[in-house]
Amino acid sequence: MPKIVDWDARRDEILSATWRVIARDGIAGATIRAIAREANCSRGILAHYFDDKAGILGSALVMSHRRVAARMDASAADLTGLCALRVVMLEALPLDEQRDLEAQIEISFWGRALGNPALRKLQHAEFDRFADRLRTYLAEADSRGELRDGVDIALAAHQLLVLIDGLSAERVLYPDRVTPARQQQMLDELLDRLRA
Repeated sequence: MPKIVDWDARRDEILSATWRVIARDGIAGATIRAIAREANCSRGILAHYFDDKAGILGSALVMSHRRVAARMDASAADLTGLCALRVVMLEALPLDEQRDLEAQIEISFWGRALGNPALRKLQHAEFDRFADRLRTYLAEADSRGELRDGVDIALAAHQLLVLIDGLSAERVLYPDRVTPARQQQMLDELLDRLRA
C-alpha cells in the first residue's frame, strides 16, 4: 500500500527546517542542500514542493508572517482601537528571544529581496498587508474618539511600520541599545502623540 503523505504538513516541516537553517547559519547558509538535510529529505523532494530557493525563502517568510498575525489576532481578540493597536505592535517588536529571531530573519530577507524582484514583490505585499491592519486599528480608534484631531491615519501607520523596522534592525545589530523596555517606551510615546 502506498504511503499517504500530508502535503501541507510536509511543506510546513520544510519551511520550519528553513527557519532553523537561517537562524543557525544565516540566510547565506540557507542552501537547498542545507535545507534538505535539516528537513531530512532529498533535494528532489524539495523540488516537489517549491520551484527554487527563492520560492522556499519567500514561503518561509510568509509562513512566519502568518504565525505572527495569528499571535496578533489572539492577543487583540477582545480589544479595540488604540489598545488593540498597542498589543499588535508589541507582537511585532523584537521583545523576546522568539521575536528577536523573527527580526533577525526578517532583516536578512531585506538584503536578499534587493537582488530578487520576486522576493521584493512579496516583501511589498506583506508590508501592505500589515499596513492595512494598522490603518484599520487607527481608523477604529479615530471613530471611537481616541485620536487627536487631524491625525493622518496613513502617515501614522507608516510611522508605526518604520518604528518596527528601525527597532528590529537596531535590535539585530546593537541588542544592548534597544532593550525591550526602551522599545515599549518608544512605542508608547508615539502612541501618546496620536492620542486625543
